[in-house]
Amino acid sequence: MSEQALESRPSGASAEAISYHYDVGTEFYRLWLDRNLTYSAARWGDPRQAAVSPVSLELAQEAKLDFHLRAVGVGPGDSLLDIGCGWGSMLRRAVEQYGVAAATGLTLSAEQHDYVRALDLPGVEVRLENYQDYRSAAKFSGIVSVGAFEHFTRPGLSAAEKVVIYRRFFERCRGWLNRGAHLSLQSITWGNVPRDATGFIMAQDVFPETDPPYVADVLEASADTFELIYMENRRCDYIRTLEVWLERLRTRQREIEAVTRTGTFEFYERYLRRSIYGFKKKQFQLCRFVFQRH
Repeated sequence: MSEQALESRPSGASAEAISYHYDVGTEFYRLWLDRNLTYSAARWGDPRQAAVSPVSLELAQEAKLDFHLRAVGVGPGDSLLDIGCGWGSMLRRAVEQYGVAAATGLTLSAEQHDYVRALDLPGVEVRLENYQDYRSAAKFSGIVSVGAFEHFTRPGLSAAEKVVIYRRFFERCRGWLNRGAHLSLQSITWGNVPRDATGFIMAQDVFPETDPPYVADVLEASADTFELIYMENRRCDYIRTLEVWLERLRTRQREIEAVTRTGTFEFYERYLRRSIYGFKKKQFQLCRFVFQRH
């Protein structure tokens, strides 16, 4: 399929598919996520240092936010773009702890968009918009994207078609960044799963229209626009995060059942157990990439 033909087709998860998973209700997520509602793998220590790991989910999530913000090197007076901003924990930490002057977040979840807007954080703009449609007249000092990249393509596309889509993402990011600036990316990636077997493993009832990348696809797609300067695979980070989420979910079962529709607790409890299994069996990896713009 030509790149022009692919451009006209839906490439990744639609707004409706994102809403299916994320717009269950902020109060539901508040019961078992950390206090800042960070819904992605935490960072339970630095593999490059013999340091003590964070002792709580809250501290491990802050360590993850700090990893990405330090990776892109933003500070007082800088600007940041967060692609897939969730409930705004990265945006909030950027402006409150790093002195970032202007931070823009993109999300496809209406609930997340409304939540971040209600925070009324100084210098923060949140947009209910796909990165493919976003336009910016100004350049950014850094870009972060955590837990969004795995939603950029959907099952049924060939490896070549997916690389085309990923390449367009990196091209857009390059256009939004100052020369020499950094992009920090965190994504679930496929592990030891053959390409023709992914459809049997990815739970479309949990994340519809979603198909994570292979590491090789990410590297191929970014090669023309960015230089990879750091990468880590931290499956253990997601295993531990999922295990903590599962424990917290089970602890709050009665409260969850009181604020959600019938079956929600069972659905998420099963999804978290299945995810832990997938990471332990090395079907999935958790990768963090830091790129510098050419």
